[in-house]
Amino acid sequence: MRTNGKAISNFKKLIHIGGVALVMTLTLGVAVVVSGHPADTSSARPRFVPQSALAIQSTATVIDTTHVQTELLHDATPGETKSVEAPATPHRRIVKMLVTAYCPCPKCCGENASGITASGKLVTANGGQFVAADASLPFGTKLIIPGYANATVEVLDRGGAIRGNHIDVFFPTHQEAIQWGRRFVDVTIVD
Repeated sequence: MRTNGKAISNFKKLIHIGGVALVMTLTLGVAVVVSGHPADTSSARPRFVPQSALAIQSTATVIDTTHVQTELLHDATPGETKSVEAPATPHRRIVKMLVTAYCPCPKCCGENASGITASGKLVTANGGQFVAADASLPFGTKLIIPGYANATVEVLDRGGAIRGNHIDVFFPTHQEAIQWGRRFVDVTIVD
């Protein structure tokens, strides 16, 4: 019976060693799947990644979808991750402004008027619809002016008499500028 006991003891040892080997194999297999090493780079098929391995990744970083396999963040190189940023939402504010009008004629712009705005753009830019303002509104600032244009217009010009909450809207003809006259309007500034 002694040999039976020894055989059972040896059998238990084999089972234990086999169990340890199985656990090690599974652990190594999961590690290979998660890390992708060793990887066959010629294969374009995606690898199975256990749900528990996905939980290791940070939710603040998205892995570049051009890579076939999922990498742990500590294994990833800086070029393999991309940050996710929320798109900027424009801020709008309404300001009551004195809105006057001008055209490209020598009476409105002087004898040396060349048809080029202070920003360097032609007076035909944006279909001839733009604004002159002082430096508190930088070139390119978008404005919505009720009664002028059907869309936002940009600040493209400056004027010597334009200060503070006073803007000058551009018209292609002197007659249209005179028809506009002087108005106090709630102007929407889109930042």
